[in-house]
Amino acid sequence: MPWKSCFVVSCLTLGIGLTSASAATVAVDSYDMNNGNGTIQNGAFNYFDTTYNGSGNPNANGSSLVVPSNGSAQESLLSGGTGKLTDGTIASQNFSISHDQYVGWKYQDPTIVFHLEPGKSVSSVSLYVASSFAASLGMGGLVAAPSSVGVSLSNNGSIFTPTYTTSFSDYLNDPYTNTEVITLTFATPVSSEDVFSLTLNRGKLQLDGINYYNNHVAQNGCDASGCFLDNVNDFKHSAYDPNLEPWIMLSEVEFTAAVPEPSTWIMLVLGFAGLGFVASRRRKEPTLRTV
Repeated sequence: MPWKSCFVVSCLTLGIGLTSASAATVAVDSYDMNNGNGTIQNGAFNYFDTTYNGSGNPNANGSSLVVPSNGSAQESLLSGGTGKLTDGTIASQNFSISHDQYVGWKYQDPTIVFHLEPGKSVSSVSLYVASSFAASLGMGGLVAAPSSVGVSLSNNGSIFTPTYTTSFSDYLNDPYTNTEVITLTFATPVSSEDVFSLTLNRGKLQLDGINYYNNHVAQNGCDASGCFLDNVNDFKHSAYDPNLEPWIMLSEVEFTAAVPEPSTWIMLVLGFAGLGFVASRRRKEPTLRTV
């Protein structure tokens, strides 16, 4: 192949490589966690990981307590499989409509441990969670996005915390999806050989939580949910006093592969072009005949 053609092919390879790399994800082999909560905790539905295909009962509540906490016993441990959180389906409607696409925890900061396909580098993690939008308008549900996500990596017994930045955005740039994207971007790509532990920390109490407290805890008031006094689920001590929204709901988690440095691709292009040029020169050199 003429060296000029080789150069063109190399440039096309560069373009294709950058395009594919920028959209590449790292597959999740399995994740481990305690299952979500539901109607026992006064939820409208059971927010369980019902499609989970590993060990444990995906249809069992993570806690039998009406008022669970971070210190509660984990009663429905799931391990060695995958389910809703990595099925490629991202909720794009309010959790009350697309409740079957979420796993939800009440009064807790859940930790999920991810095991990824080997041989990759991870540049960022994206978590698709139920946003605080409806709650901030006082529309009920008592669900808000986590205020932060903690990351811990482990490998061969060593545990460390990588350096990363956290950003928040509306899914599809539209707050009315009621889904928020939390993106963790690592300062330096990390190996997929590491075990990723992600802890979702509850978000600040929203207007719907304040209204709920005033109407149904501080006094026997009425709102769209009816007229009742909540003296069962300890909303005051578990939500109002610590200023934390009761529920976290998670729809999907994606790990993004690191894109090779531009210099790497440039060196690849120059290498291909150089090989083509050398081959072209060799073909053009005259052959000496022995008389």
